[in-house]
Amino acid sequence: MLTQELFKRRRIRRFFQIASPEELDDDIVCEHRLSIWLDGEEFIKTVISPSLVEEFLLGFLLSRRIIDGLQDVLSMEVSGDAAYITRIESKRRSLPHLELLESTGTPDIPPAHVVGPAESLFQAPLRVSVSVIFEGVRMLSEMPLYRKTGGTHCAILFSPEGAPLISAEDVGRHNSVDKVIGGGLMKDVDFANCWLAVSGRLPADMVVKPIVAGIPLVASVSAATSAGIQMGEKAGLTIVGFARKERFNCYCHPQRIL
Repeated sequence: MLTQELFKRRRIRRFFQIASPEELDDDIVCEHRLSIWLDGEEFIKTVISPSLVEEFLLGFLLSRRIIDGLQDVLSMEVSGDAAYITRIESKRRSLPHLELLESTGTPDIPPAHVVGPAESLFQAPLRVSVSVIFEGVRMLSEMPLYRKTGGTHCAILFSPEGAPLISAEDVGRHNSVDKVIGGGLMKDVDFANCWLAVSGRLPADMVVKPIVAGIPLVASVSAATSAGIQMGEKAGLTIVGFARKERFNCYCHPQRIL
């Protein structure tokens, strides 16, 4: 497992518009580069926060349809700055050419390469109240590493009643979602009966993750893009954006909101 620090303290000088500058120690979030080896070959390098690494790996592989579930993973080991994953024989196939997955989530596999049939999302019985969505999104700002450094994106998987099931932070918004999806796999969570709160924007390459996992609703403090909304509309995903203060926008499939 990775043992790198999540944050470091650094002496900084803070400037103000009116008051005089002051020197103080500040907490700075750390990032770590990890090489992912798949079926004996180096597949991609990724930049992540060094926590919940196994969860990240599983979520990353699932959200790109490289695996369909835990049953497809024969072994997984994290050692130093490398992770080694071996899949079952029937899953080994040629993969898209990727060289680096930055903390922004790009370059990445285009959504068209990973979105499969999503009919099950249309039948998902999930219903979530307005107050539960507001409270869940508010909890993103209370994540410990974010409160300490201000340098992470956060994701939380909730029950319909608003009980937090899995939470994660990372320097990359894509990575934080992969971590909660991977954590849900490890805990055998029923994704069809959950909803996801995230801190980042919702373009297509973020929206595709709950679709592939089968999570029926995603809510963000930030905006959705036209491509993200189009993908959610087609797949049956409820998309909520700009969940701030006393209002939010629902862009598609509002029937899940009470």
